[in-house]
Amino acid sequence: MREESMSEGLDRLAATLGVPATRLAPLEAYDDEQLGRFNDLTQGAMTAEDKAFEASLDEALKLVPKMLRGVVQRMLGGAR
Repeated sequence: MREESMSEGLDRLAATLGVPATRLAPLEAYDDEQLGRFNDLTQGAMTAEDKAFEASLDEALKLVPKMLRGVVQRMLGGAR
């Protein structure tokens, strides 16, 4: 039987982070609004990190001969 979730805010944050909600038990003191804000900030940071990685990968690939770029790109971060 599934244990009742701690809060909707913790569940959303746990899903964003890819961890069980029980790992976020120390954050139970915060209400759903605060957790929602933290979740939004976390998602924004993760999106920015992904964009920065893609930009740096694009710059790095400019140094690789064109014939090898597809192979190197798949090795470093997957094909787009």
